[in-house]
Amino acid sequence: MRKFAVFTDSTCNLTREEMQWVGIQEIIPFHIYINDKEYLASGDWESISAKEYYETIKNGATMRSSNATVAQYEKAFRVVLEQGMDVLSISCTAVLSRSFHESVAAAKRLQEEFPEAKIICIDSHGCQYSMSLLIEEACRQRDEGRNIEEVSEWVEKEKQCFNEVGTVERLSYLRKAGRISASAAFFGGAFSIKPIIVYDEVGNNVAIEKVRGRKASMERSAELCAEYIRPEKFSKVGIAHADCLEEAKQLGEMIRRKCKEKGHTAELSFHYGYVESGVGSSVGPGTLIVGFYGKPELRSLHNKKG
Repeated sequence: MRKFAVFTDSTCNLTREEMQWVGIQEIIPFHIYINDKEYLASGDWESISAKEYYETIKNGATMRSSNATVAQYEKAFRVVLEQGMDVLSISCTAVLSRSFHESVAAAKRLQEEFPEAKIICIDSHGCQYSMSLLIEEACRQRDEGRNIEEVSEWVEKEKQCFNEVGTVERLSYLRKAGRISASAAFFGGAFSIKPIIVYDEVGNNVAIEKVRGRKASMERSAELCAEYIRPEKFSKVGIAHADCLEEAKQLGEMIRRKCKEKGHTAELSFHYGYVESGVGSSVGPGTLIVGFYGKPELRSLHNKKG
């Protein structure tokens, strides 16, 4: 059985140390532009510190991001293909980024050169910690001896269960990113309206509810996590924060408490980290995003609005 390497992109939120611990071959970086100056996205924040990054956003800098490219994927894949290994690449949701499509294009180019190799590219239908938890389990299964077909089939089957729920502090950043209208941002800000956001069935961000106030948005995020999580199968929870670690830890305790109220007996483990820069440029400081394994029905709640 041929060995295979696992690749992903920088929206997974993992540091290089975590990448090595999980067993990922390489994290392909997105490109970040601050006032048109380019930086490479990284969970280690080598180009610019996370605190400086979010402070720059607060100060009104022009921010944008672009996905990993075909050339980046091709270069990374080639290294292991030349070693006689196969490739499994798991990318950020394709409805929010072209990273997956770029990986597919690279795979098509390389397949002609390495016809004996298997190069499988998967749209994760997520990003942040929902994607990193998915990849962590894929790597674990590989290390236990499953082949690339078995692991990729499992990923395709289970990826809808790796969910996220979160909220933003200010709607103005979503407006700048083109996610909501100017009027929605104005009235939402005036009345302290906070959206509760999840991934839908194809990995798009959708607001399923609106609540008033920061505390209410954190409480509701915790309630939804507790309602849909399946900790008996995967007990690890990732909470990404946009420079608001103390509130992220408060949210973690809310989730722990509400899970006990729901009767969950499995002990949860929490991992905290910054919202990576590509996503951070759209959602802005103060954002909280919870990634966990749970019931896929969370993704279809948007169909029940109203």
